[in-house]
Amino acid sequence: MSGADGLRNVPIFRNFSDEMLAEFSSAFKQSFYGKDEVIFKERSEGDTLFIIVSGSVAIEKKLDEEGRSFKTLAILSAGEFFGEMAVLEGQTRFAQARAETETVLYEVRRSEFFGFIREHPDNGLSIFTEIMKAVLRRLQHTSSELTMLFDMSKLVLREYRSSREFLAETLDEVYSHFEGSWNISVFSYNQFNEEFDAAGDRTSFEEPAADLAAPPPAESGWTAPNAYVLVFRGPKGPLGYMRFARSAGFTDTEKNSLSTIFGTLSSIVSSAVENIDHRAEEALLRKLKEQKNTI
Repeated sequence: MSGADGLRNVPIFRNFSDEMLAEFSSAFKQSFYGKDEVIFKERSEGDTLFIIVSGSVAIEKKLDEEGRSFKTLAILSAGEFFGEMAVLEGQTRFAQARAETETVLYEVRRSEFFGFIREHPDNGLSIFTEIMKAVLRRLQHTSSELTMLFDMSKLVLREYRSSREFLAETLDEVYSHFEGSWNISVFSYNQFNEEFDAAGDRTSFEEPAADLAAPPPAESGWTAPNAYVLVFRGPKGPLGYMRFARSAGFTDTEKNSLSTIFGTLSSIVSSAVENIDHRAEEALLRKLKEQKNTI
């Protein structure tokens, strides 16, 4: 595949003629990264814009100084780009970029990038417009995630009689953050019969009965083009799950954005349910002990 062919599906070059694509692509270097290979590290110096030809890239922030634990901020796929702030403003990398799968990238240095724009100001304006659209879209995603996390933090601080009650309130809170036509249902794990009990559902469109009756997967993931199942797990096993379905399917970009939100939600809810169940077990043990002492 030539450089120009690889750029045709990239939004920031959507208005380029074939001649312009061929000229601009001559400044690119093609690179290959294996699964989990780090493309650049957080706080490193950089002056390169990266465009994904194939594969996927995780943008992640380290949670400790040693870099053993990371929070995924975004997952990017073919046609998307990253590293734009280092090119536009010469900033150090604010996060780490890691190849989630075997990945092919195009790389262009800051000097070649701005050299082309100086020679072709009309195309330069088109590039900057598309970059700003992508940056604003990412900021909107981050803002939505932070808003949901703030609201979830208030739920976690309350007292609950059971994890099922908490999951029901979580459903109501989460549903308010999803725009469009969605069906969301939540189930709590019953350790006594090892089955999942319905804790609540919110629906806005009809789905086949077979889809709704399907058992949850062992791990979180996409179960259909328009459905995702978020599995809550603790050290001892399953805690429950939440199923999300939209009347319309998702683009790869939408799936990547939702996956990071679902991952964060899974961590919060799993931890909260585990704590609620633990407190319930302690309360039951105290009650049994008190009854034993009164006999």
